[in-house]
Amino acid sequence: MAYCYFKGEVVDESKASISIHNVGVQRGFGIFDLFRGRQGKPVFMEDHLDRFDRSQQFLGLDWLIEKEEIREAVDALQRKNRFKESAFKLMLLGDGSETEKTLKPFFYITNSDLSNHKNPDSAAIILHEYLREYPEIKSINYLTSNYLHRKRMKANAIDIIYHKDGFISEASRSNVFVVRDGEMITPKGNILAGITRKNILSIANDITKIHVQELSLADFKSADEIFITSTLKEVLPIIEVDGVKVGDGRIGSISTQVIKRFSDHLHQ
Repeated sequence: MAYCYFKGEVVDESKASISIHNVGVQRGFGIFDLFRGRQGKPVFMEDHLDRFDRSQQFLGLDWLIEKEEIREAVDALQRKNRFKESAFKLMLLGDGSETEKTLKPFFYITNSDLSNHKNPDSAAIILHEYLREYPEIKSINYLTSNYLHRKRMKANAIDIIYHKDGFISEASRSNVFVVRDGEMITPKGNILAGITRKNILSIANDITKIHVQELSLADFKSADEIFITSTLKEVLPIIEVDGVKVGDGRIGSISTQVIKRFSDHLHQ
């Protein structure tokens, strides 16, 4: 059993329900954000709240969910669920009908136990030509990612890397870094500004030079190392792309250094 924040109250998840007529559900009109709780404390919460705020402003609903309400709700859930390792997912859907002039926000927070969550040491990915609509916001539109689920599972891949017109943008649920000639590159445009990515750019710039720029598909495929970053995956080395080894097929030295640096940063 877990508790969630729903309609302004902390309630048992089994007591929470959404109308089948909700426009967010019917039309996929909504945004979300997700951050972790470690040892009873939220991690990078303020960065996530800033991004959530930008996303909800984009929706143009009747009013905004205030950060203080979210902070208080997260604190209440942490005390109620008492998970040492967890994920907080903020969900915001448009509520109302398409005939109304404006839509009001339908907001809730789930809190999931991550005590058994463990990332693999490395993983494979697949490529797909696609550019997300409104990539700067964390939309609930995962149609393409879900459409490719069977293909991803068949390839035993952890994620899908998107590219368009010969350039890499992001993974379906992660940001992308490559290492070429001893230096890191991460795509600049058409991406969601990941919080883990933001921290890597801040704390790992003395490991090697980091370039935030366009990344061609050709340069991606010939990279010496690749890793992806996200809240749940953290820093995950990629050793295979579409069945082809990255470099020598092993975790690279720079990826190893970034993993350690990020881990140290989390436990400061």
